[in-house]
Amino acid sequence: MNGAIRISWGPSVPGREQKGLEVFGAAVERFEGLAKQGRIHSHEEYFAVTGADGGFMLVRGTLEELTKISIEPETMALNVKAAAIVQDFRIELYGGGNDSTVQEIMGSYVGNLQEIGYF
Repeated sequence: MNGAIRISWGPSVPGREQKGLEVFGAAVERFEGLAKQGRIHSHEEYFAVTGADGGFMLVRGTLEELTKISIEPETMALNVKAAAIVQDFRIELYGGGNDSTVQEIMGSYVGNLQEIGYF
């Protein structure tokens, strides 16, 4: 089953901008290494060019591997650091990206609703 981790952030905490660049660089380096190892399919980074400051990183792979990666000590350490230097830091795990995964997730959703009498 395919999926993605969406890691998003708002503006830097004032006075912590330099550390923000360091942690962002470490995050890109980590996910680049995971891509080279074949553990993830890809990673992409985006920055707001309109509206509020901030951005997001999209990491694609299998849900199983993304779940493992999300609780590894290296990832958790980066998350703690990021949360201390930017506002509105969030990590969300999604399933999808292809027809079979969407069908599987929606099938499970509908099946669970049927079990409790809502379909």
